[in-house]
Amino acid sequence: METFSVSKPQSERVSMNVKRGRPRLTCHVRQIRFTLSLREGEDYDLLLFFADIPERRRAGALKTALRAGGVSLSDGFTPDSDDLDLTIQGLVFG
Repeated sequence: METFSVSKPQSERVSMNVKRGRPRLTCHVRQIRFTLSLREGEDYDLLLFFADIPERRRAGALKTALRAGGVSLSDGFTPDSDDLDLTIQGLVFG
């Protein structure tokens, strides 16, 4: 018959003086919650993007995508128009 060694319970292995988990943040955290409704067919690319991301990693992935896409609001409400946008508008709308 084989013998198996049984490890000690975690409560005995971990010293009570060691802090576990994440360290507390020193900055103020603001939470922004929203619901994103995506339609099959219309938003297929976004559905694929979120399908490959685990649920608890979606906020981080969304922040990365927003930063990579150059999302910035100078006035807080309207994005800056660049020369290319103005040129295209001039060609399309005369």
